[in-house]
Amino acid sequence: MIFKYYSILMLAFYLTGTTLFAQGKIRVETSFEPTTITLSNTSTYKIIIHGSQQAPGGSVPPVDGLNFSSPPRTLRSASFVNGVPSVRFELTFTVTPQKTGTFTVPAWEVRVENETFKVPSAQLQVLPPNQKDKLRQAEQRQQQEDLRQAAFMEFSSPRPFLFKGETVEAQVSLYLWDRLPVTRIDQVPLKNVDSVSVTELGQPIEQRNVKRFNKTYSVYSWVFGLTGAIVGTHKIQFESSIRVRVRNNRNSPFNNPFFNDPFFGFGREEGLQVLSNSLNLEIKPLPQANRPDFFQGAIGNLKIQTSPDKDHVTVGDPIRLTCSISGSGNFGAMPAPVLSLGKDFKSGPPAFSFDGNEKTKQQGAQIFEYIVTPLKAGILEIPPVSFSYFNPELEEYYSIRSESHQIRVDPGEEWVQPAVNSSLDATKQTSPLHTQDLFQTESDPGDWEPTLALSEPRYSYWFWLFQVFSFILAISIGLLRLKKSSSSTNLLKQKEKLLAQKTRDSLKHKDVAGFYRNLSKGIKLRVGIACHYSNTQALSSSEVIHLLQSSSLSQEIVQEVIQVLKQCDEQEYAGSTSGKEDLVVIFQRTQSLMKKIK
Repeated sequence: MIFKYYSILMLAFYLTGTTLFAQGKIRVETSFEPTTITLSNTSTYKIIIHGSQQAPGGSVPPVDGLNFSSPPRTLRSASFVNGVPSVRFELTFTVTPQKTGTFTVPAWEVRVENETFKVPSAQLQVLPPNQKDKLRQAEQRQQQEDLRQAAFMEFSSPRPFLFKGETVEAQVSLYLWDRLPVTRIDQVPLKNVDSVSVTELGQPIEQRNVKRFNKTYSVYSWVFGLTGAIVGTHKIQFESSIRVRVRNNRNSPFNNPFFNDPFFGFGREEGLQVLSNSLNLEIKPLPQANRPDFFQGAIGNLKIQTSPDKDHVTVGDPIRLTCSISGSGNFGAMPAPVLSLGKDFKSGPPAFSFDGNEKTKQQGAQIFEYIVTPLKAGILEIPPVSFSYFNPELEEYYSIRSESHQIRVDPGEEWVQPAVNSSLDATKQTSPLHTQDLFQTESDPGDWEPTLALSEPRYSYWFWLFQVFSFILAISIGLLRLKKSSSSTNLLKQKEKLLAQKTRDSLKHKDVAGFYRNLSKGIKLRVGIACHYSNTQALSSSEVIHLLQSSSLSQEIVQEVIQVLKQCDEQEYAGSTSGKEDLVVIFQRTQSLMKKIK
C-alpha cells in the first residue's frame, strides 16, 4: 500500500514537473555517433531537443557524399535529473557515406512550439576501408553476383541496326534459378525507352533444366515484334519483377544470400527487380534515293497476289477482290494498296486481316478485301494492283504488280413499268359492295362482313395493353439495375473512406509499412471505381496498371499512378529507407491524384 501511494505521488510530481519544464527554455543538440567510420560502415546523425516533446519542423541540409535515411526514427522520453523533471525529443538518421573525407552538416534551423531554434553543425570523418571492410565488401560483391546469377534476363535482336518502321523478330528470356523460391512473375518485361515499339507480350514459352553458370534454370521466353520508331542510336533494356520467399530478415535479399537458406520456404514475400543486358540499337532513316512515288512505308521482303471471287456477273453485282501481300515485313503498320480501276468499276475502302505469327506480326500475309462493282456491260478487265516496298537486307526499293483479271459483265434485265387500265380502276373505286347482290351457299352462313381486310393493330385494345405492360416492365428492370449499381458504388466508396482513415492512422503512428499498404489498396480501389471493376484489390500492380491503361484516363494520370504503385511496392515489400519524401507530402499528393481518377 505504501508503494502504491508513493507511485501515485511520484506520478503527480512528474506530470507537474513536466508541464512546468515544458514551459521553460528549449535547447537543441546534434552529433554523429560514431564520429569516425570507414567507407563501408554507417553512422547515426542524432538531433536532441531538450525541454519539449513536440515534433519539430524543418529539413536536414543535403551534404555531398552523405546519404540520410528518410523518414527518421523518433523517440520521446522523460526522466528526473537530480530531482528535476526533464523531457526531450530525439530524431535519428542513418547516414551512409558515398566517399571518403571529412563532412560537415552546417547549422540549420528547426521550428518547435511556434519558435525557431538553431541546430548546431556536426562533423563526420569517413576513412578508407580497412582489411576487414574489404573482406566484407568482397563477400557482398560475391553475394550480389550470386544474386544476379539467381535471376537475370537476356535480350537479343537479329541485327545491331533497324530502319525506321522496320519490324524484326526479337526475344527476351527470363532465367530463374531452380533453387530460388519464386512465387510468381509479377510483371512481364517492359522496355525502358520509347524509341522502339514492341508487340504485346503474351504467355511466355517455358523451358526446364537449362544449364548456365553450372546451375539449373527455368527459362521463360517472350518472342515479339520489334519496330524502330525514332532515328538515332538508343540503349535498349528490359525490366521485370518477380516475387520470392525470403527469410524473416529485413535486409534480405540484398545483404543476405537467401538462396542458401535451407528454410527459405517459411519466410515472407519480397519483390525483386530483374534487368536485362542493354543493347545499343541504331535506327536508320529510309533512303531518299530511288524511292517510288507510290511508296507508303512497307518494309520487308514481299510478294503480291490478287483474285476475284467471280468472273461472270451482271451490271451492279458486287465482286470481292482479295489482295494478299505475303512474306516477311512490318505487317502491323502495312498500308493498303491503292486501286486504279478507271471508269469501268467503283470500289470502297478495304477490309483487312492478318494470317501469320500473331506474336510478332513479322511473318505471314496481310489480306485486303475490296468490294468492286462494275458500272457497264461487256468484257471488262480489273487492272493489276501496284505495290512498292523497301528491302532492308539489300537496302533497295522494289515495285511489284499483281496479274489482271477479265470479268464478263452482262447487261441484266430492264424494269418495265406495267400499264394501268384507268377505266377498270375507276370502276373498282366507284362500285360499292351491296350485300343484296350476294347469295347464301349454306343454310346457316352467319353474319355477312362488308370486307375481308384485317383491322389495324393500333385500333385494338389488346395491342395497347401489351405496349403498356412492356413499357412498365422495361422501366422496372432499369430501376432495379440502377439501384443495384448505386448500392455497389456506395459500398465501394465506404471502403475507400475506411482505407483513407487507416492510411491516416498509419501516418499518425509512423507505421510506414501499413501506410504504404493502405495507400496501395486505396489507389487500386479508386481505379476499380473509375474502371467499373469490383475487385481490384485482388489484382497485382501490373494488372491494375494494364486495366488503367485501357481506360479513358490521360497518360499523365496513368504515369502518376504507376509511380505511386511502384513506390508503394518498394516501400512495403523491399523495406527501402532511401526515399527522401515525407509521408505527409506523399499522402497529400496521392489524395490529389485520386481526385483526378474518375
